[in-house]
Amino acid sequence: MENTDILVIGAGVIGLAVAERLSSAGNEVIVVEKHDGFGRETSSRNSEVIHGGMYYPVNTQKAELCVAGNRMLYDLCERKGIPFQKTGKIIVAASRDEVDEINRLYELGRANGAPGLRLVTKKEISAMEPLIACITGLYSPETGSIDSHKLMEYFERTAQSNGAVIAYNCEVTGMAKNRGSIITEIRDADAKPMTVQSSFVINAAGLCSDTVAAFAGIDCAAAGYTLHLCKGEYFSVSNRHKGKVRHLVYPAPTSISLGIHIVLNLNGGMKLGPNAFYVDTVDYAVDASHQREFFDGARRYLPFIEYDDLSPDMAGIRPKLQHEGGGFRDFVIAEEGGRGVPGLVNLVGIESPGLTSCLAIAEKVARMVDGR
Repeated sequence: MENTDILVIGAGVIGLAVAERLSSAGNEVIVVEKHDGFGRETSSRNSEVIHGGMYYPVNTQKAELCVAGNRMLYDLCERKGIPFQKTGKIIVAASRDEVDEINRLYELGRANGAPGLRLVTKKEISAMEPLIACITGLYSPETGSIDSHKLMEYFERTAQSNGAVIAYNCEVTGMAKNRGSIITEIRDADAKPMTVQSSFVINAAGLCSDTVAAFAGIDCAAAGYTLHLCKGEYFSVSNRHKGKVRHLVYPAPTSISLGIHIVLNLNGGMKLGPNAFYVDTVDYAVDASHQREFFDGARRYLPFIEYDDLSPDMAGIRPKLQHEGGGFRDFVIAEEGGRGVPGLVNLVGIESPGLTSCLAIAEKVARMVDGR
């Protein structure tokens, strides 16, 4: 049996940020990840956007951790040379029936403390982005893009330099309490069983975080931890349009996503996405027949786009607590002493803005650990 202070389950951006933070405080940390490297799921299959904080209800963890994480992430990138660009974002109303939503986001963002938000007129948007079609919009100067792979690489390298052990191809298969500690059962890289005893377990297992919580004896249905898989696809835009747009441009959001928007790669490339639809299994194939949906959605505010400019790119899966047709659900960040598993910290339903919030989430987890 291995012994450690803290076991982190999952080596996505959240698990690695937590491992880096906790190991920097002198804790012995082991990270286990079922895949052969970091960020193989949600953390590497997203828009790589540093969000501003205008989408989420006031006094929720999504709002508070996004706004705090935004500042922390830019500061880290500047200090450590992690590639990013603060492009700014324009959320546009392409029709009159979307104007109220733009105004609502403005008021919500101000209430959340999202910095620098301002309503912009069609004339102002035309000066910023001459090729965009809209009637009004909301400008967020603190929104940008980050190289999520380099960010995770930094967390992994720093955690290891702090003494953390990161074990890939190791999958959690069970969990039990034992006299003030937690014993986690794992199938290792050689498909052999092993156990790790720790004072704390941080469940950052992403798409499988509800399964891991269930291993600890938590009734996920009763606790509200059951995840619903929501797929999002991306289509790349022909390089003949490279450089035509300088800001991230978003439509008014839908009830389950931020809408099919412009994604700007750090190399200047452009893609559109994601759409959003619930699925029963994890499958990263892009359905080419969805090209029409993407074209029609983008053409409303990108009149220069032609149908043949689009081609299938990639897809990701979001671990949503919100079921299809359901209302807003916040992040679950919970120390489970009240449910009979002291030392277990569940991070469930960490979808957008999880990347933006990663450092703030890690700090919150550290406070939970220090509090015990």
